[in-house]
Amino acid sequence: MTLRAIIIAAILSVISVFWMHQASLVQAPGIIYAPVYLLSVPPVPAIFSLMLLVALVPLATRFFRSALSKKELLLVYAILVIIIPPVTFGIVELLLPWTTAGMYLAAPDNNNRQLAESLPQWFYPHDEEVIRTMFEGSDDGSVPWKPWLYPLSMWTIWMTLVFVTFLCLMALFHKQWVQHERLRYPLLFIPLSVVEQQAPGSHVAFFRNPLVWLGIGIVIIHHIFNIAHAHNPAVIALTDRYNLGRAIFTEYPWTAFRGLTVFHRPQVIGFGYFVPVDILFSGWFFFVMQSGLRFMSDVFGISATPGFPFHMSQSAGGYVAMMFVIFWIGRHQLARIVRKALHGDPEVDDSDEPLPYRWALLGGVGGFVALIIWSRAIGVPVGYAIAFFVIFIACGFVFARMRTEAGVPTMWGPAPQYLESVFEFTGTRSLIAGGNVAPLAILRVFNWVSRGFLGAMSAYHAENFQLADQAGIKPRVMPAVMIVAFVVGCLLAYYFVLGAYYKYGATVLHGGTTMGGYNVLVAVRSWRSASSAVAVPADPHPQRMMAALGGAVLVIAMVVARWRWLRVPFHPIGYVSCIWYGYCLWFPFMATWAIKLVVHRLGGARLYRQLMPFFLGLAFGDLLAGGISWIIMAIFGPDIFAGYMVQFG
Repeated sequence: MTLRAIIIAAILSVISVFWMHQASLVQAPGIIYAPVYLLSVPPVPAIFSLMLLVALVPLATRFFRSALSKKELLLVYAILVIIIPPVTFGIVELLLPWTTAGMYLAAPDNNNRQLAESLPQWFYPHDEEVIRTMFEGSDDGSVPWKPWLYPLSMWTIWMTLVFVTFLCLMALFHKQWVQHERLRYPLLFIPLSVVEQQAPGSHVAFFRNPLVWLGIGIVIIHHIFNIAHAHNPAVIALTDRYNLGRAIFTEYPWTAFRGLTVFHRPQVIGFGYFVPVDILFSGWFFFVMQSGLRFMSDVFGISATPGFPFHMSQSAGGYVAMMFVIFWIGRHQLARIVRKALHGDPEVDDSDEPLPYRWALLGGVGGFVALIIWSRAIGVPVGYAIAFFVIFIACGFVFARMRTEAGVPTMWGPAPQYLESVFEFTGTRSLIAGGNVAPLAILRVFNWVSRGFLGAMSAYHAENFQLADQAGIKPRVMPAVMIVAFVVGCLLAYYFVLGAYYKYGATVLHGGTTMGGYNVLVAVRSWRSASSAVAVPADPHPQRMMAALGGAVLVIAMVVARWRWLRVPFHPIGYVSCIWYGYCLWFPFMATWAIKLVVHRLGGARLYRQLMPFFLGLAFGDLLAGGISWIIMAIFGPDIFAGYMVQFG
């Protein structure tokens, strides 16, 4: 970790955070959902920065004694992928409206004021004018920093506690996933290919491989036609999506399939090529099966409860079960870690691990316990706190496994809504018994993490640990670097996001109108749910409980079946990756699944490896198109593409 690497990372971090802030919040066109998908995986500014540094390596000797090394380049990249997400919709852009919307929307016909006033003092600034001007914009655009210092400081500590807990958890499983299970970490192929200048499956330099440029060219042409179609609908183009269900399934009971929308995502298809066939098949199969279950219930005249077959509930149960399955698979390695941590077993070597096993175990277990104690101290019953954070940790942990094993390029959506999953088993009546609404209000505010990226950051922990191994970076450097980068990313995010909110008003940013963009809308919906729960408390939902238990049982059944019969085509990772978020992933998964079947049948492993650069070019081309289009929109305004945006995930 050289001084010049830190200086370069600091400069590029500010530029990258500002770029992402402008693209996702200030300059987003009037499509409220568009900014949700702006955070590509890996982040576009991180890839562009890495490309810039690689291109300038020959010039580095004019300013330094030696050229930038591969270690320094990848360390800068590792910092950027941690420091960029806090400024996006997934963390700070979402946190600020979520904590303050209750007081801003307080009115005689709702319970928002009662709920907001029951929150701890540090949740938000207790000055209604400070909150109002955040949503509507201040007269001079200045930010009243003093009322915000205490809330932002406490939320930074809370988020860093969550961040460190996941980091320690990933450190515990690093050796298990890398050495014992030999996971592939497909999303590292692009940064490693750019730095090493060699595409996987080929001995030709990455940017000199014709298959890479063929993939890039196809993606660029795809987006050019989409832009032309946005300006002139007579131009034939694939566009961003096609609503297959509404175009074909128009008659009852086939309307059960109306939710099938074909999303055209070159990046997902490109990285999907590196996903195992059984995961691809399971992803699209189980998503389409949800509509099939609804169809069968209509055919046989069963009056299905709204929401049947409760895919969000299935997802929650599946994630929790999958977490325990992964723990069971790694039980022998965990036992060695415990012996080393508690008894100093000399036969267990942790010198090459990101963290000493004692620290990692203490951080993982202690961090979870600290979150429960913190929640209890501010008024949340222990049972509710444990249930909430178990689902939260399970989703983030399994998501990291999903990225490291399957390489699904997304930061958004696979996890369910945690609090709703808890209330399906408990209801809200007992939570507000005696008129104390504080636990409900606190959990509702904590639930912002179910819409954000804080848990999904665990995937970058795992990937950066593996990046350090492959680049030869000292393993103990990476955890400290990531923690500092996350805190700095939060500070930069506060500066940029609050500055924009007070200058323009949160209700008109993020692609929104006077009703707010998606970040404000989801906050408003959450507060409305809390207000309704005070007026009409809910009881447990037996059918959704059964769906959650069914999802857990199905995951365990698939694991057992795969242990007994190696050719079972169903994979639990495919199930949990698409059962809730599959509307965006199912078609790219199905298309890539069909392609891989043909490739394996025609040319086997040899042809599969030969085509790797082409599919990596598809993924890289999407990142390249996204970055170039955002730069053009920054120069000429968002209307230059008539509302079309390169979206990811």
